[in-house]
Amino acid sequence: MPKSKTTKAKPVSATVTATAHTSAAGKTTTASKERNKSRRLLDTHDSTESSSDDEKSEDKQPASAPQIPGNVIRKLLAFSLLLLVLPILAYFGSLKYIFVGSPASSAIVAVIVANFVLGAYVYAAWIEDASEHAVHTSTRKLKRR
Repeated sequence: MPKSKTTKAKPVSATVTATAHTSAAGKTTTASKERNKSRRLLDTHDSTESSSDDEKSEDKQPASAPQIPGNVIRKLLAFSLLLLVLPILAYFGSLKYIFVGSPASSAIVAVIVANFVLGAYVYAAWIEDASEHAVHTSTRKLKRR
């Protein structure tokens, strides 16, 4: 006489919640067949999803690591140092040699020098961007031909 087995199964979805039972003849009920089928589908879906996630993570770099060219960083550091040093030198130089004893006039000179350095940085960035745009435009024209 065949033994009847009762197995507890975790519900896979809200639609299939019955536990799996085998009848006395050894046949599986339709609810357990559906559950096993959906489990296999979920298992294959999870394994393909995790492998595609692994492939995506290898191709991409993390969002916290932006791709900034070295020349951009060097230019930023150079203009930052100029912005730190030139206005101070202009203030004390104009205070000692041009406007002797007039700190207000020397401060105005320092502000003008600081604005000149900032303007030079914006101009340098604009020129660099324009040259990159020209390169991209010329490569697009070559691809169209």
